[in-house]
Amino acid sequence: MNCLRSVLLASGTLLATNSLAADVKIVSWNIAASPYEKVLARASDYKKMADTLSPDLIVMIELTGLADLKAIADAIGWPTYYATVSDGQVQGDEIHASLEVGVLSKIPITSVIEFDPKPEGHTHQVFTNAKPDGDSSIPMKEMPLKGIDMMGLAATDRGTLRVDLANGLTLFAVHLKSNSNDACFAADDAIKGLKKLGLPPVPALQSILDNGSDVKAKADKDNAFKRERVIAATKTVADEAVADGRTVLIAGDWNTSFEPGKFGQSFDDCQLAAFSCARAPFPVSACTGDGFDDTFAIMTVPLSGSEKWTMLTKDLGRTFKDTDFADKAIDHMTAPAAQAASFAAPKVAPDTFGSDHFPIFTVWTAP
Repeated sequence: MNCLRSVLLASGTLLATNSLAADVKIVSWNIAASPYEKVLARASDYKKMADTLSPDLIVMIELTGLADLKAIADAIGWPTYYATVSDGQVQGDEIHASLEVGVLSKIPITSVIEFDPKPEGHTHQVFTNAKPDGDSSIPMKEMPLKGIDMMGLAATDRGTLRVDLANGLTLFAVHLKSNSNDACFAADDAIKGLKKLGLPPVPALQSILDNGSDVKAKADKDNAFKRERVIAATKTVADEAVADGRTVLIAGDWNTSFEPGKFGQSFDDCQLAAFSCARAPFPVSACTGDGFDDTFAIMTVPLSGSEKWTMLTKDLGRTFKDTDFADKAIDHMTAPAAQAASFAAPKVAPDTFGSDHFPIFTVWTAP
């Protein structure tokens, strides 16, 4: 009887190991921040995405709270899941002030770290179908994302997640600074305001939209600098995960692309000239020399840390719905160079499923 019991236990362990070692499809998707009522109304979008792509793991960007993640998990309807979200702020009227990241997984989550620029004690335990209020047996802690506090610029209050899974995979979910440019918004709003009042347009305002300005160019460089500092800080902790023997993938909305003239290979940035508020394509002549956005080079050269990473999405096409942007991805995945071959070349989903971003996906084959 003892022998039979040993055989049964060994068989069960082998089956569990094989299920965790199987190919894993990973989707990264900016779902588009929405008021909670609209999140609920989009239940069919989330279900259709899951049915179409058949993911095992979903990295979600622009969640506005824990309730969003729970609603999406319910809509997808997996028999068993594990889910976690960064910060989980209470959604306010200004939804873009609380954009967070989350992970929904069929594979058991074993631990979570939220790296927050401003730790506030808002962490929520990993929750599952069985424990929708959180499973306290799964370790979860909040830590500062070191380095970005010395930026000299306002730090994003978006969280970054490290999610360890039972199959040896570690995911870092990120959302880097957007290219939103206050100078362009201000000029455009002022022109619209004048039109509403029946007043003639001011040439100087139109010139900012058409030709840019030094203020706009500075804002573009500041945005790039914010992305660089956050990804450098994330790389530091991701390198540590690699050193611990984990297979690591960083995924999310990076808000920057491999547009010629824009991305650089060193911190010796070009002197960025003023250029139009039009979103794309980036005018190469505005940046003579090395590009001004070194977000990718921080990973690949590397300009920070010792581990060299591969941008799996370098050759990926457009991932943002708006065709005014260049035909380049702004949603990305990256893995350590030594592990990159275990991830299939990412692809773009055929639909946005109600978002303004297309999901992207890869398949990880465990060694």
